[in-house]
Amino acid sequence: MKRSIIQCVCHRRTFRELQEYCEKYKINDVEELIERRMCGCGCAMCVPYVQLMLKTGETVFKPGAILQRQP
Repeated sequence: MKRSIIQCVCHRRTFRELQEYCEKYKINDVEELIERRMCGCGCAMCVPYVQLMLKTGETVFKPGAILQRQP
């Protein structure tokens, strides 16, 4: 069974929730989300996925998706 990465584990917020929050408050960088303590300030494993979400609009990722999309 293949799993998808859909959330910040430490804050238990889905990327969809984070995307909606970003749209509502006009946020376009992960640092601002971290400052607001919405994600990325625990283990920070979600940070590359949140960056990818902000760049592409995607909210569901295959494991390793961040590695496949590096320039």
